[in-house]
Amino acid sequence: MNKSLEQQLFEQNQRGALCSGLSHEIYQALSAIRVSSGLLRQAMDKESPQAWGQLGWVFENIDQSTLRLSRVAENLQDLLQAERGTLAPRLEALDLAEQYSEAMELLQNGARLYGVDLQWECDLSQPVFLSADSDWADKILLHLVTNAVLCSERGQTVKAALHLRDQALELTVEDQGPGLPDWVKEHLFEAFVGQYDPMGEGAAAGAGLGLYLVHMYTQAMGWKLELSSSQQGTKACVWIPFASAQLQAGPADEPTFRSDACGWQDSVQRSRVLAELGVWQARKIAGDEQEEV
Repeated sequence: MNKSLEQQLFEQNQRGALCSGLSHEIYQALSAIRVSSGLLRQAMDKESPQAWGQLGWVFENIDQSTLRLSRVAENLQDLLQAERGTLAPRLEALDLAEQYSEAMELLQNGARLYGVDLQWECDLSQPVFLSADSDWADKILLHLVTNAVLCSERGQTVKAALHLRDQALELTVEDQGPGLPDWVKEHLFEAFVGQYDPMGEGAAAGAGLGLYLVHMYTQAMGWKLELSSSQQGTKACVWIPFASAQLQAGPADEPTFRSDACGWQDSVQRSRVLAELGVWQARKIAGDEQEEV
């Protein structure tokens, strides 16, 4: 066997083991935090309502931090499944117009805090149901919108839209940012591209998994992702055919984001969106601190 191929297989196995170990450790820690936070909430609400009111912001910070960790663990788990070839959709009938409109309403509020005008346009007057994975559909939108918002300057506009085309839906997300660097364009849809700049210009904004995972999700569901970028901005386009190829449905695993009676959100989608907004807020705080320096 060619030595370089052996090295590639070794590195892939090592990366898979690392992602598996990290996601497992994160899940274990999150479980302990959730239980402890829930018990403490119940005790304080019963024994000391005044202290509960004074420390409400602490529990809010715990919720935000655990949601962000859940997002990281979920991405690592999907990366691991993609590299093992076991990433399979859980199919159901979805009305994407309704699902995306609900998510965009929350995202728009977060974008205002970030200083970006996030616009949403949907011209579907009637529900259009298609077979897709609900979680993946959310993740596709969130990854693309997050990339667009975090690449934008304050005062700029990000446009997201869902349009009805001939035998397909078209999801587009377009920003006015500086565009993708050439070294990123050469390795689009590869894992961890964008994490570090090989030209020595510093660390990028994220872990470099967003576009890779969107590419994997769309491929697995028979959708098509296209990306164009220039100095005037970047546009992502996802073509969603009404009649996709026959797909193998995956097992119905328990979602990372779940609701309970201990302060968690009332839906998986809402929790996942709020986790994404937590990432935006963290980047905003980091950017403000850098500007002050």
